[in-house]
Amino acid sequence: MAQENGMRKKPNILVTGTPGTGKTTMSTALAEATQLNHIKIGDLVREKNLHDGWDDELHCYILNEDLVCDELEDVMEEGGNIVDHHGCDFFPERWFDCVVVLQTDTSILHDRLSKRGYLDSKLSNNVECEIFQVLLEEAKESYAEDKVVSLKSDTIEDIDRNIATLTDWVRNWTVPV
Repeated sequence: MAQENGMRKKPNILVTGTPGTGKTTMSTALAEATQLNHIKIGDLVREKNLHDGWDDELHCYILNEDLVCDELEDVMEEGGNIVDHHGCDFFPERWFDCVVVLQTDTSILHDRLSKRGYLDSKLSNNVECEIFQVLLEEAKESYAEDKVVSLKSDTIEDIDRNIATLTDWVRNWTVPV
């Protein structure tokens, strides 16, 4: 999709939140509903080796933020993307028209992460992040207030409602002046 007068024709959405809040589930369904491109940062990091090795304690790759941003620069300028990642403060603000922070009740989150096999320290760390709303605060500090929206993500009904709300937002989105 080409830009017209340097402006994107389709919006970019960042979906963030603590692991287990439903980012990938919602982003996948939203991409299907809106025909936007779903970019899963974790997959991109693995596929393109955009990392600085493996963290044995957290059982994940050590993301190289500069490599990720370099990889995404052109596609983000084009527009029409849903970026799915648990962190958000390293992405350029200019890339996103909407930043969605998914939030989940901590008892539900604990159960989801336990089912994924998260070890005690990683599980506790993520539940504490949700309790203290770390990702919401990170988003509010990194992006304009009018771009950040917090959405509840406890149930399938919540996810369906969020998809409907965001699909309407995409349909009504106009190029910022």
